[in-house]
Amino acid sequence: MIIEKTFRQKCDLAIRQTLPFLTAFVAALLMATQTHVPRLNPMMPMLTLGVVFFWAVHRPLLFGMGSAFLIGLMQDLITGVPIGLGALILLLTRAGVAPQARLFLGKPLVFHWWGFILLALAAALLSWILAAVILGMIAPIGQVLMSAFLGVVVFPLTYGICTLLEKLLVEEP
Repeated sequence: MIIEKTFRQKCDLAIRQTLPFLTAFVAALLMATQTHVPRLNPMMPMLTLGVVFFWAVHRPLLFGMGSAFLIGLMQDLITGVPIGLGALILLLTRAGVAPQARLFLGKPLVFHWWGFILLALAAALLSWILAAVILGMIAPIGQVLMSAFLGVVVFPLTYGICTLLEKLLVEEP
């Protein structure tokens, strides 16, 4: 016997399945906002990287390579970095973190935080090198490292919000 889902159940399932993508989308939009804090505007925290890290560990099937690429491309377009740079960083993050998810699952936040510290530093250095190659000039590394540092500082908040949202994925309507 086949049980047909109601429209409400179908909508609920669709929202739950897109929640990781929507979370990363909001993080990318937040990265593009102006803070009106002197000298901080060019150095936004790597929020999207933290969100992609979380979903690659906890729900890799709901946040695939296509999601990472689209979010990265959108982030590139709205933040003004060379097109493809953020997309590549997020693709590499998703591809590198998801297979290692078993190392993080069930571990305390501090373990995830250390993993993110290493990831943020690697992402910052890689994006700085690639931007230098693409633009043909070496930019000061301070802004990139400060963005990584700010991302590391806000990672527990990012992780907490994503954890709360993940609980919505397992609750039944």
